Amino acid sequence: MNKPNIIIILNRLVIGGQAVDTIPLAYYLQQYFNVLILYGEKETDEVEASFLLQQYTGLQLKKIKHLKRTINPIADIIAFIEIVKQIKLFKATVVHTHGSKSGLLGRLAAKYLSVQVIVHTFHGHLFHSYFNSFGTWLLIQVEKFLAKISTHIIALSEKQKNELVQQYKIVSSNKIHVIPLGIDENNFIQNDSSKRENFRAKFHLKESDIAVGLVGRVVPIKNHQLFVDIAEQVINNNQYQHIYFFIIGDGSGMQTLMDNLDKRSIEYHPKYNSSRIIFTSWVEDMIWAYYGLDIVMLTSLNEGTPLSIIEAQLCGKPVIATDVGGVKDTFLPSKSGFLVEGYEKENYIQPLLQLVNDTQLMQQMSDEAVKFATHNFAKQKEVEAVKELYLHEIG
Repeated sequence: MNKPNIIIILNRLVIGGQAVDTIPLAYYLQQYFNVLILYGEKETDEVEASFLLQQYTGLQLKKIKHLKRTINPIADIIAFIEIVKQIKLFKATVVHTHGSKSGLLGRLAAKYLSVQVIVHTFHGHLFHSYFNSFGTWLLIQVEKFLAKISTHIIALSEKQKNELVQQYKIVSSNKIHVIPLGIDENNFIQNDSSKRENFRAKFHLKESDIAVGLVGRVVPIKNHQLFVDIAEQVINNNQYQHIYFFIIGDGSGMQTLMDNLDKRSIEYHPKYNSSRIIFTSWVEDMIWAYYGLDIVMLTSLNEGTPLSIIEAQLCGKPVIATDVGGVKDTFLPSKSGFLVEGYEKENYIQPLLQLVNDTQLMQQMSDEAVKFATHNFAKQKEVEAVKELYLHEIG
């Protein structure tokens, strides 16, 4: 019996949650389907996640070079035509889109060709903190239309589902399914002391030092400025001279962040080697970074399901995260970390220092983090759920 043909479309194949989730998913779905991945052109401040293709070999991929994040009517029309061509050539039974631009062009192309099954996954949404009121209203109307032409919508958490169904009324409850992100735990070797030792040697950290990290694109929505403000206040406290703050990632907001630090005469690495605020830029081996850290923080203004929180827990790291989007569904507040309301510095500093001052609590939360993430975010669970969703519609 021939395998059904599945096309997966994602915005860009770059370091970040979308690719880290989708590439392993496509790899394991190959057991049941013929899979083709279409992906767009990266931005100048992004790094292609080529390491994923080295880990997950044998995938069929095709770059749609005119598929870009920015709105460009001519490029978007060309990208639409290219996607239509690929769907035709591959004779796709299912088209599954991930991300806003691929979700728009991919679903329109699939509908135009009367593809049997059209699925879209919301890894996050752009319905607040991105655009002005008119832009947000227009985006919501477009997403409502796209939901109508979709066979199924996937949300990554119950909170996200409630936002899409009740708050923004994008989709009806009978068309949406919650399928949590799955992490390929085979890549996470628990208690990998060699990675921790290597990370801490690179940045001249003693084992008694505390490394706090924020992971992700350096863009306004991630609210790195708050993380830097937290770091500044802690650094100025003579009692906590052993706490270091790591910004892991890169993006369009990096220079602004550094300029603000310069204006305030705050030292940072790599400009100053002895600084306690360290910019690492993009890191391919994120497991190396997570094991090197002690605590992972998230200060975002908007989130879908933050992969960094899940991965950090798999590596046994307590988290301190803003209560926004689907964040509260990704860890156990008060057991594997702290959920913070609002954006006051003190609301983040208090749990941070509580962990720093209580090694027993740090270890308890570390143990709970591993158990929770392993149980709730296994890759095979995600693969099975997506497979069953496809097969139910294919018949």
